[in-house]
Amino acid sequence: MFMEARLLDERREGIAEGEANANIATAKRMLAKGCYSLEVIAELTNLSLADVEKLKKEV
Repeated sequence: MFMEARLLDERREGIAEGEANANIATAKRMLAKGCYSLEVIAELTNLSLADVEKLKKEV
C-alpha cells in the first residue's frame, strides 16, 4: 500500500511539473507577442506576477 501511495504522489508531482512548464511556455509566447499586459499573462497562466516579470527579462 505504501508503494502505491508513493507512486501516486510521484505521478501527481510529475503532472504538476508538466503543467507548470506548459504555463511558463505559454507565458513566454504571450510575452513575445507583446499583446498582453503582465497582469493578464499572470492571470491566464496561473503564474505569479513576479514570475512573469522574470520571464519577460528572458524573452
